[in-house]
Formats: sequence, structure tokens, C-alpha cells
Amino acid sequence: MMPRGRPSTQPPAFPPAAVASKTLKTHTKEETMLTRIATSLVGAVLCAAMMLGVPSALAAEIILSNDTQQKSLKGQTFDVLKQEIEKRLGSKASVRLHHSGTLFDQKTQIQGLQLGSAHIISPTAGIYSPVAPKIGVLLLPFLLSSPEAIDAALKDEVVRKAFVPDLEAKNITPVAVWMNGPRDFGHKGREPALTPDQWKGKKIRVQSAPIFVKTMEAIGANVIAMSWSEVPSALQQGVIDAAEPTPNAWRAAGIYKVVDHIILNEYVYSFYIVGANKQWWQGLPADVRKGVEGALDAASKWNWENADKMNAAALKTIEASNTKVHRLNAAQKKAWQKAVAPVWKTLGEDVVGPEVMARLKKIGAQHAK
Repeated sequence: MMPRGRPSTQPPAFPPAAVASKTLKTHTKEETMLTRIATSLVGAVLCAAMMLGVPSALAAEIILSNDTQQKSLKGQTFDVLKQEIEKRLGSKASVRLHHSGTLFDQKTQIQGLQLGSAHIISPTAGIYSPVAPKIGVLLLPFLLSSPEAIDAALKDEVVRKAFVPDLEAKNITPVAVWMNGPRDFGHKGREPALTPDQWKGKKIRVQSAPIFVKTMEAIGANVIAMSWSEVPSALQQGVIDAAEPTPNAWRAAGIYKVVDHIILNEYVYSFYIVGANKQWWQGLPADVRKGVEGALDAASKWNWENADKMNAAALKTIEASNTKVHRLNAAQKKAWQKAVAPVWKTLGEDVVGPEVMARLKKIGAQHAK
């Protein structure tokens, strides 16, 4: 972020009046004429700039960074956010939105936010793990299975104390929560891998967050962590056999066409924590921050209203393709829950303690899908 109020090392734009009066006496007619011409030209340039809508130097710069495709649920939510900010603030803000990881990708966006090179990002909760290690508890498999459960958990003060102070200490202020959808396994191969034991040795891409890595290791998969932007080519080239995004992400990236089977095990309900650079956020003029807050509320409302719709529509598109979609029966789902149960202790209670874990279990049970 650009420093504010830095003392200028340049001389004043206009000399003191006493000096000016002496200087004027020495001007020749030619110098006076040149001065008038220069003044007229400067005035014309300024008028033209105003007419062309050049942003005011006083406009608050707002840089939004999205690591997914523009047509994904999150990409469209970012589009809504940009539109809402511009609608509320007009010339008070200059908004720049970067899609598809063109500014920062999944791996670099946290550092970009902390340094102020991006002002607002919206990664899945697990991406914050390097700066807030306890946040991974929110992504324990089969724990918080619905938007209502996630909402209740993030509003619970006991749960919030496990990760919000860590984020704030690292110059990150959480400002909103957006939904993504249920994460489903998809893979190449002739036969569908419907049970955990069938996933042994499969090369599956996950985010680098420990919660995802350990969950895949629990079922014996060969875990490969990489940025989302690398997944399409990795699947096509055989670097990985499988992935586990949400239906809307399977469709937006087009990778459902590359795999043979998608297993609707819905092992995690994925969501995004919208984070702002803390220093930038606190330094915004009150009216600008109020406008951004209003825009975030509107974008979040749109996101929550459209998450299930977009995932359902994406699933229909996938089912109409050559990719086979499989729904688990009760016994198969129970086998998945049993296989990943050890992760609840190692990355749950052992990390956040029994009090937080008890709250999350209760919330998860109350809002089970």
C-alpha cells in the first residue's frame, strides 16, 4: 500500500508572494507570452482529463484478486462485488479485479495480501493454514456439511478465537464468508472408485493445507499438492489421476471432461473466507469503507443465493456428458466416514483442544445435511 502523508522533497508549486513580485518585473514580453501559452495548454489538458474520466488522485484504489476462473461461482461473486463497489462509491474508488490467478495464484495470494499488493482475496479456508494453523479444523471431513453449519461455526465466539486472532496478527482481517459447495472426488479409470480402499495409490491433487493432505493420506492416496490453475494441464498430462473440487469448479475449469468418474461423496462443504489487508482496511476513509462493506453484503447475499443453484446446474451439465456420476449408498458413505475418522483427532482435538472440538461437533450435528 502506498504510504500516506509522506513529506514532499519537491519545492513548493508556487513561490512566496514577495519573490513572485520581484520575478515578474524581470519578465520579457516573450516570456510572458510563453507563460500564457503554457498555462492555457495545462488547463486544456486538465479539462480533457476530466472529460475523459481519468480517475481522481484522491480515489481509493481497491485491488481484488481471484485465483479461480471468472465463470466459476467465486469468479462471478467477485464480479458482483466489483459492480456493487462501483455502484456505491462511483469516483471515490478505482476498482481493479484480476481473475484466474493472473495477479496472485493459490500459493502466492496470502503473501500478496499481506504486502498490500492485493487488498481483498477470497481463498478457501484451508489456504490460510500457514498463517492461522488452527483454521483447518473447519474443514475436517464430514464435520460441517452445510452452509448453515459453517455460518453457525463462524459466528461462534469459542470457535472464532481459534483462528481470527492469528489472522489479525498477520495483517489479515476477515470481512465476509462465501460458499463454494460440496467437494467431490473425480478420477480417470475404467471402474469407479466408490470406497476408500479403492483410492490407494491414486495420484490426487489437493490444496497444500495439512487438512486436505492428511485426509487423502488416511485413505492411502498418493497426494500431490498444487495450485488450482495447474490442475487442468496436470490431469491432461497424467501428472495426477484425480481431483476433488466442487461441481461448479469441475464445470468452470472444464476438467470434468478429462476424468471418467465423479463420486459424490461430499466429504467437505467448501467455503471461502474473504480477507482484506488489515492496514489498508483500517486506513480507508469511513465513507469508503462503509461502501465496501455494503458491497460485500450484497455480493455475499448473491453468493449464498446462487451457490446451490450453480452446483446443481453444473452437476446436470456433467451428467449430460460422457463422465459418469456416482451417488453413494449409506454403507459406502459410512465407510468413507470411518476411513477419515482419525483425522478428527490429529488435526482436530489435538490442534484446537476439546472445547472448540466439542462446539464444532455440536454445531455439525445440529445443522447436518
